[in-house]
Amino acid sequence: MPQNTPFLELIILKLMVFLPKVFAAVIGAIFGLMLSGDIGKDGKIQVNMSVIIKFTIAVTISLFGGAAHIEFMGYQDYSVMTQGAIMLVWAVFGMLAIGIVYQAVALWQGKTIAEVIKEVKDAAFAIFGK
Repeated sequence: MPQNTPFLELIILKLMVFLPKVFAAVIGAIFGLMLSGDIGKDGKIQVNMSVIIKFTIAVTISLFGGAAHIEFMGYQDYSVMTQGAIMLVWAVFGMLAIGIVYQAVALWQGKTIAEVIKEVKDAAFAIFGK
């Protein structure tokens, strides 16, 4: 870069590469909210603290998980759009992981270990047959 480039222009140039990845992370988090049922079929969302926390965690997982994946797998030379797609996938599956953990914690509430084991066993038999 030229030495006489103003500081603000340098910041904007560096952000132009990062913004598509953030955009993909936000879109992935919105897809995750749709899959988790927080955004209804009519497109309406009930904004509460739970939805805000899920959205924030999904974007965080997307940015950090996607960046780690890109670096670990050596995808730095790929296009920004490819890297954005990786971020989007991390956001959606990050939201899926959040949903699984949330349901697992909800399953434990007010039950003994024996009751949880019986419930899981009954669900497995219902899915896979006897």
